Amino acid sequence: MSSICFLLVFAGQVLGHGMMMDPINRSSLWRQNPSFPPNYEDNENFCGGFSVQWQVHGGKCGVCGDNYGDAVPRENENTGKYGLGYVVNRYPSGSVISVTIKLTANHKGTFSYSLCKLEDSTKPEDDSCFQQLRFADGSETFVVDSNLFDATNLVQLPDNLVCERCVLRWHYRTGNNWGECGNGTGALGCGPQETFRSCSDIAIY
Repeated sequence: MSSICFLLVFAGQVLGHGMMMDPINRSSLWRQNPSFPPNYEDNENFCGGFSVQWQVHGGKCGVCGDNYGDAVPRENENTGKYGLGYVVNRYPSGSVISVTIKLTANHKGTFSYSLCKLEDSTKPEDDSCFQQLRFADGSETFVVDSNLFDATNLVQLPDNLVCERCVLRWHYRTGNNWGECGNGTGALGCGPQETFRSCSDIAIY
């Protein structure tokens, strides 16, 4: 019986999950408006899972967290099943915005954010479109405390950028796997890690 209990606990630790809730991500729009297509696994935009991402696709992930091997547009990309072009919030150019993240399982690691000005609303966004954003304190990453499940990040938008359609992307690189650190040592958080992404449609004026 004890071994069975151990396996259940271990499995619960392996499955990290999370999503961007404000501005709400494409997969979670249905939680605010039932007219949008539901994704009951909206906390699982994790690149198809660790094995798929790293063993099948060499670490590659869909732009907005889908399995890299899925047909384009992938479900969470612009023009995909959930990428319906619904702008969820408008922000002043150069402002500091509050972004809310929900973790349903915490696996340490780091958050980062990037932004894409969508030039063609009829096509899915590309990774090359995204530019790294900084937090209000000037850093590019937010370290996730092991007890954190509801996070509010202050993110700096670029000056002099205006868009009717921009895509804000949350990127969560977890830190719960042991791996090689590249200097001859190994540690928790080094090497390949599980990855989560969320994309939200916003406007900047």
